[in-house]
Amino acid sequence: MENKKRFLYNGILLTLVGISIRTVSLLFNALITRTIGAEGVGLYTIVMNVYGFAVTFATSGISLTVTRLVAAAKGEGKANDVSKILAGAVVYTLAFSIIATSVLFFGANFFAYTVLDDKRAAAALKILAPSLVPLSLVSVFSGYFVGVKRVSCNAVTQVLGQIFKICATVWLILRALPMDVEKSARMLSLGTTVTEILCFLVIFVEFLIDRRKAYKGGGADVRSVASVAVPLGVSAYIRQALLTVEHILIPKRLRVYGHSLSDSLASYGTLHGMALPMILYPMVTLSSFSGLLVPEFAERSAQKNDEAMRALASRAFGVTLIYATLASAVLFVFSEELGYVIYKSSDAGRYIAILAPVVPIMYLDHVTDSVLKGIGEQVCSMWINITDSVLSIVLVWFLIPKMGIIGYAVCIIVMEGYNFILSAIRLFSKIKFRISLTETLLYPLISALFSGALVKKLFISAGRQTDAFWLILEIIFSVCAFALMYKFILFVNDRIKILPQKCK
Repeated sequence: MENKKRFLYNGILLTLVGISIRTVSLLFNALITRTIGAEGVGLYTIVMNVYGFAVTFATSGISLTVTRLVAAAKGEGKANDVSKILAGAVVYTLAFSIIATSVLFFGANFFAYTVLDDKRAAAALKILAPSLVPLSLVSVFSGYFVGVKRVSCNAVTQVLGQIFKICATVWLILRALPMDVEKSARMLSLGTTVTEILCFLVIFVEFLIDRRKAYKGGGADVRSVASVAVPLGVSAYIRQALLTVEHILIPKRLRVYGHSLSDSLASYGTLHGMALPMILYPMVTLSSFSGLLVPEFAERSAQKNDEAMRALASRAFGVTLIYATLASAVLFVFSEELGYVIYKSSDAGRYIAILAPVVPIMYLDHVTDSVLKGIGEQVCSMWINITDSVLSIVLVWFLIPKMGIIGYAVCIIVMEGYNFILSAIRLFSKIKFRISLTETLLYPLISALFSGALVKKLFISAGRQTDAFWLILEIIFSVCAFALMYKFILFVNDRIKILPQKCK
């Protein structure tokens, strides 16, 4: 019971923090988008794809490794090994992050001119390089706090980090105005680097305060850390490298379709920098709880408690599907309003509507991946993700020259389905969980679509305006209507089941 209360408390805390951060981040991104334009967003996005690979190499699976090893050590009653795990993780990640920093900084011109085919990216990559060491160390301590289930420390770091990022970036951009696309990418990159350094200082101070609670033990267990982190890191390298290739190809294949460089970056920025973040926005709640599933399943797996894992998995997937169905319906029904109110872009609204139906699969896949990692199936997850990325590149190569940016949207939808099906099959072979598709998919879908459409029609009849206040009000009313209608359907369904028994 105590573990359930702590899990719920940690999940709610991370959810509230995550929603606050994601909301502010979404509004902040909307402001930045309006300031630098879709082309600026596109350039910064492809810069961040190269930076993303550097981050992957620098961290090399260390956060999940620390979480799993710390949680498993506690589950097996070897709590005194925690300090050795932490020391080993710091040594491990410093080695990788220093290499990544050097390669990104000194290879910035090569990446910009040869890989990205856009010299404007060089300065931004050099500015991002110094952020890799502090970022990797943050990953170590973040994994530790999740593993020992003291996630409030991570929450503080996330909140302060978002405040740092917004303040630093806005200040830099205001000082740089007026600016071109290249200068905007430099300012956004500088804001990111400053934020990562400050986040490291915050979480390190938190760890020093928490250290008196930490477990005693000497030495650095680099071998144990490497045994888990290296497979995770290698899979992440391959996955991120393929993702980087995929996203570098998108603007280039759009030029084959007939777009100019400016139009290609603008289209890519609208779909990937505006519509996709809106699609992922509701997932902040799931991310909070799914991250906590890793140590929960790691402990139960170490204890070989199959029944507890089955019950937890069934509950997690049932709740996820209900929530994801509601999110999908809201995004679809209000896609036009979301694109206009947040980004002042009709194209963004159109892409949100196209991607909304894949939300349930996308969110379920996220939870499935967390559970697989928790039970030690990261190698299987690795191969699924790698084949996913390879096939994505193939689809991008062939679809975009024929369909334009819509081809990329099709690629996202197809590959999300592919990834989820394979991951779910693997998980089911290990944990025989059960969910009712009628109660977790059909009923929520009917309730969500009907509620959203009804509320939207009522507000239109009342002469509502298309602005942020009315949009928020519409969504709140839709969610409330969904809850009432879903409960009513379940009540009627239960009564129908009871009646035949009474007749007997």
